[in-house]
Amino acid sequence: MKRKSDSAIADETLVAKKASVVIPNFISVDDALNFLYGVFPSLAFKPAIRPTLVRSQIYTLVNNRTLVDAHLNKLQNTGKIRLLKLEDETDDSLGIMLSEDYTASFNDIGASEEDCKLFEKFISVVLTEQRALCVNKSTLLKTFSDAQITTLVQSGALTTRTSGLWWISSPCLGRFLKAYRTGQRALLAMLRRQRFKELLLSDIAKRELGKGAILGYMYHVLAHLGSGTLVSVPTASGPLIRLRMG
Repeated sequence: MKRKSDSAIADETLVAKKASVVIPNFISVDDALNFLYGVFPSLAFKPAIRPTLVRSQIYTLVNNRTLVDAHLNKLQNTGKIRLLKLEDETDDSLGIMLSEDYTASFNDIGASEEDCKLFEKFISVVLTEQRALCVNKSTLLKTFSDAQITTLVQSGALTTRTSGLWWISSPCLGRFLKAYRTGQRALLAMLRRQRFKELLLSDIAKRELGKGAILGYMYHVLAHLGSGTLVSVPTASGPLIRLRMG
């Protein structure tokens, strides 16, 4: 499982936009991941960011949550991906980054030579040893000084959960989360404005989610379906996306 080049991503995104509006289904978790990585709109961000997927999207594409969870855990335990906690009111889910993208996200911020060495050490720890979603201060102090922990927080490598406890993060996750939250809320607002709280997927595709929602409608439809905030009803005109009531 390897991420495609930016040019390939741009080409596949264009193809996806021209394709018929459907929700694909996969048996293989790797196939679902490759599909999502292939159409992630990296170049819509200025500057471009490394792809971040959401576990709930995989739940939509692969109709076996037990299989999805087991496979993602296997990929994380073998150092192929890094799972990241996404703090968002609309989706209590996990972010997914390829390990190569997670590593490269630290290079993208133009850090000093000293900080680059710190990041290299941190990346090694969180990809091979500390695979939990969060880490406490006593654990960090076994490897890093107080000053280094401060640098990691300031760079976005760690985000505060509670006092003395941090989520393991990525320098690019803040920009991703801003776009993600904007799009998640915009899609829900669009459906709430409809009389029956529903729209055909093809109609959603024709509408704009609004400024800042740069991940695209399908990204958010898949995330909401997997988290249960929306449901998809098959019709002769294609999937009908409905707000889950109650």
